[in-house]
Amino acid sequence: MRISQQWTSRRGVERMDLYTRAPLYAVSASEPVVLLLLVGGQGTVRPWGAALLVVVGCAHTVACLRVLHAALAARSTGARVDPRLVAAALVLTAAGLAAGPAAFPAYGTFLGSDGFPVGLATVVVFGGALTVAVTPVLPWRGLLLVVAGPAALLGVLQVLVPASGQQPPWALTYLLVLGALVVTYRSSAWVLDVVWEIDRGRGAQAQLAVAEERLRVARDVHDVLGRNLTLIAVNAELAAQLVHRDTDQAVERMLQIHATAQESMRDVREAVSGERPTNLDTELAGARSVLRSAGITVRVVGHSDGLPIGVQAGLGWAVREATTNILRHADPTAVTLDLATQPDDPSGSMARLRIENDGVRAASTAQRPAGHGTGLDGLRQRLTQLGGTLTATATPSGCFVVEARLPLHPPTAAGNKELGS
Repeated sequence: MRISQQWTSRRGVERMDLYTRAPLYAVSASEPVVLLLLVGGQGTVRPWGAALLVVVGCAHTVACLRVLHAALAARSTGARVDPRLVAAALVLTAAGLAAGPAAFPAYGTFLGSDGFPVGLATVVVFGGALTVAVTPVLPWRGLLLVVAGPAALLGVLQVLVPASGQQPPWALTYLLVLGALVVTYRSSAWVLDVVWEIDRGRGAQAQLAVAEERLRVARDVHDVLGRNLTLIAVNAELAAQLVHRDTDQAVERMLQIHATAQESMRDVREAVSGERPTNLDTELAGARSVLRSAGITVRVVGHSDGLPIGVQAGLGWAVREATTNILRHADPTAVTLDLATQPDDPSGSMARLRIENDGVRAASTAQRPAGHGTGLDGLRQRLTQLGGTLTATATPSGCFVVEARLPLHPPTAAGNKELGS
């Protein structure tokens, strides 16, 4: 677990990227050293030609390193490698191959007593450095072409150029050396792809966590303000009507508006900070108080004793949303909140909350149309995450029924995490 967290962190990804890139850059940067060893291993060299070969080799190394860096970056960003860099590397490769005969009088002789021609070594150094530099971005067919093409040419030259003594097959030597380097560079590039894909996944996970937190805050703020603002609106309307008839009751309503506004501000702060608890008995008492203050007869049946905290929180959301909808979308005279457990339910032990009200407005068959806002649709999504269900139907008798059902033992910890947020 600790190892996984270490390597999926940003610092771990950058470290892994460094560990993968460094050997590639080191091998590509060793080209001047190989050329110096090549010059030192020959008995007869032209000093000016050897100096030219080393200078061209240094410039070729810089160009190939830049091409390699751009190629590795292109795999992660999708950008193209600058063609001018590749063209410069090609020109320097040709210059290096041309500088070989100038440095070594016997360009086709053996390197030592039983080695391979120094000319072949020069081709491997310059041609191989360019090939591995473009390896990260070339498709496999392209790699096969750039490796097999020079190898075939060397095989033809070995047949055409007379040589004394036993020589290794030039084509096979080139294929083995370049093939091993190409596989190494391509594999390392693939490792880099995986490393940065992990980093992008980590970033997406962080963004998802932020989005989930925003959704939680939005839902909680909707739950808090939806009911309380509706209550404020109802009390403000009643207070305006009572101002000319009963000053004492008007003042009482205004004080209720003030208290509700204070409670709303406190609840919003708790919702944003994630410290707002959900208690079913508290929600039932709050719903009864809010509805009664609007002149509605309320009957509460049952209590939350023995219900798990997660179940109480889920049913508490249902109480808030149903209360808000009753005040906004109906003209009720009576509301019943019936809470019960059903241990013999076919789907397992369930807690059921049934909220029924009369006074459904004829202009609407539902108090909260599906697909609009974060009302019943959002509540249904929340309860579904906890393994529960939500139904909302209008009865022929003119009542509206919201029924929320939750298992007494939520199946996953995901819902508990959501509840605790």
